[in-house]
Amino acid sequence: MSDHLLAYLPLGISLLSLVVAAFSLGWNIYRDIILKPRVRVTASRSFVFGTRRDPQEKFIISAVNFGPGKVNLNIIWFKRRSLLLRLRRKQTQGVWMHDFYNPLSAKLPAVLEVGEKIDLIFPWDKELIFSHSPTHLGLNDSFGRLHCADRKEVRKVLKVWQSEFGRSEA
Repeated sequence: MSDHLLAYLPLGISLLSLVVAAFSLGWNIYRDIILKPRVRVTASRSFVFGTRRDPQEKFIISAVNFGPGKVNLNIIWFKRRSLLLRLRRKQTQGVWMHDFYNPLSAKLPAVLEVGEKIDLIFPWDKELIFSHSPTHLGLNDSFGRLHCADRKEVRKVLKVWQSEFGRSEA
């Protein structure tokens, strides 16, 4: 019986190594091709304090890369969508141009490594993106994937903007 086991031991080890190699190949394909980086986007109205005593109100879009791998964020994207607009085929979507003149704000396009964060800072005024009453707001990456802020956050900031500047015409 022991000679019988010793005869098939190399075959068993070879089959085990084949299974391990196949699993390793599958994991590498999944990690490099299928699994894409996750980015958490938040939208908020914030106060920025400087050397002056009066704080400045700003609108901030923040993005954090939770990995795996780096991600290239390109543009700010918004969409106005509801069931009524969908039935009437009047959905609005567009791209919001970034404010390149603010020295505190990050610039787009931005490459984020795992764990890195960017803050895009805009003035809190009547010309803000909320004049279009967006329901979705987020960042687009180089793969064409959209990373949106939570709709509750967008709705909350929209209500604050509308209470200060009135309802939009859009």
